[in-house]
Amino acid sequence: MSYAIDIKYWLLVKHKVENLIEGEKVKLPTLAQFKCPICGGSKSNPNERTAGIFKGRDNQIHFQCLREKCKSQGFGKLMKVLNVQLAREYYEKKYNWKSKRTDILLEHDKRQGRDSTIVEE
Repeated sequence: MSYAIDIKYWLLVKHKVENLIEGEKVKLPTLAQFKCPICGGSKSNPNERTAGIFKGRDNQIHFQCLREKCKSQGFGKLMKVLNVQLAREYYEKKYNWKSKRTDILLEHDKRQGRDSTIVEE
């Protein structure tokens, strides 16, 4: 079920990433490759695709950037950067969190042991 939720939200936000290639053009097990929206990718080559999403052993989608700044992060982190509102819905559905929480995304970061600031769109 969680893989279906991940795929649903990937389809909703994939139009926001730059230089996206997916399908038969990418090597398995990568589902898609694109320019990293977190670190911006390569400054010298704007067409370079440094990030990708893939299906992990735990049957969930993972986000990974090859640059030193980002490294491997969860799909939820990518969702937070691309669309904050969809990220809230994603965490509600995936982790069965109720919408009455004050800030779902900050609560998730506290559980993961991270200190994060969220900027509203």
